[in-house]
Amino acid sequence: MPGETELTSAYSSKVASDLERNLEEQERIRGEVARLTAELDALMHDHAVLLNLQKALRSEAPLSAPDLPRQRTGKSGKGRRSSAAGRPTLVELIRHHLAASSTPCSASEVTTALSEQHRDRHIQTTVVRTSLENLVARGEAHRTKQGSSVFYTPAAPAR
Repeated sequence: MPGETELTSAYSSKVASDLERNLEEQERIRGEVARLTAELDALMHDHAVLLNLQKALRSEAPLSAPDLPRQRTGKSGKGRRSSAAGRPTLVELIRHHLAASSTPCSASEVTTALSEQHRDRHIQTTVVRTSLENLVARGEAHRTKQGSSVFYTPAAPAR
């Protein structure tokens, strides 16, 4: 029976080694799946933003030159109107909301408030978020993260 003990011990050692390699491979693949899932989520988010921008561009009145970054003439677009009717642009509405708010606001909070104030307009969170990020990029707003949430505040006015 000593041969059986050696054989059992060899098999036990082999099985333990195989189990360890199996777990390591599972962890490696989980990591890869998590990375790919995050990449897919980012692509899906970008796709949704682009679709909403495309929809907004098709449904909104044409933007005036000051509202298009590559067509700027060097003058500030602040205070300009996007239509002959004198309707403020979404960016102007967002700037005003941030300035009037006493606390940092999330993109969804801004969207909800503006949708309630301007029921005649279809305001989408993804478009508001993109506009907020553009304001941050231009130094007209600040972004802060609290956990997974992002909040925006107006930038201090230049003196």
